[in-house]
Amino acid sequence: MKIDTLVDSMADEFSDAMVEEILREARGGFARALERIRRPQAALGVVKSVLGDLLVALTARGVVLNHYLRDGADLAATIAHLRQYFDLVEDRRAAQEIGEEVRRYVGGDAAALRQPVDLALVNGAFQRKVLTKLMAVVPRGAVISYQALGAAAGAPDAARAVGNALHHNPVPVYVPCHRVVASGGAIGGYGGGLPRKLQLLRAEGFALEDTAAAIPAEAVCGHHSTGIYCRRGCRAGARAHRARIMFFASPAQARRAGLRPCKLCRPG
Repeated sequence: MKIDTLVDSMADEFSDAMVEEILREARGGFARALERIRRPQAALGVVKSVLGDLLVALTARGVVLNHYLRDGADLAATIAHLRQYFDLVEDRRAAQEIGEEVRRYVGGDAAALRQPVDLALVNGAFQRKVLTKLMAVVPRGAVISYQALGAAAGAPDAARAVGNALHHNPVPVYVPCHRVVASGGAIGGYGGGLPRKLQLLRAEGFALEDTAAAIPAEAVCGHHSTGIYCRRGCRAGARAHRARIMFFASPAQARRAGLRPCKLCRPG
């Protein structure tokens, strides 16, 4: 049977109402399929900030990217990567808002970072857990070791993996990976470079010179297992497990975090 004849014979068996119903269902299925493959939209812009040039992207959920730009090639590569996940729309005003929040934060305004964070670019469950724990347990004015952050994320022996997760943090400053240091207080590395890490830690209360290699001696140790903070070198503090220690810029910062002073070393 010829195709045209077959189509005509089939059409005779369907009423107009039946055809309309079939088409309506087809349109609904097509719309649902489009919804599944449609990428979310992200506003994109480059801003000159006190931390250097930033490529910023925001979704309806919050800041999804806050990237330290190195050069034009880095800009092109990062935008190409974003296009795999989002439909990009240039929005200089939105980017400037992020730049202004960063400027105020580095200037000492503790409440400047008002935008929520979207972790849509985070690669894998472990990195998401590490970054989420970092935001939850390490306040402004404190730093934590890679080992201790791993312990908080349920992986105390995964310091190297924690470092890798932080190195690929897509939203630095808002997700404060600058607050992670080496065991014993050495400053450690930073994806944005050591000068930026020192600049951010100074903004949060740490007295650090541009050549600093470690957290300053006047910083105090906080022990969340005991709820106590001590001077560096205190005998009581020395008994605490390293995986449960944070360093605070000052006794006031430790008290603000809910800790009480050690009765042995009387840190102030």
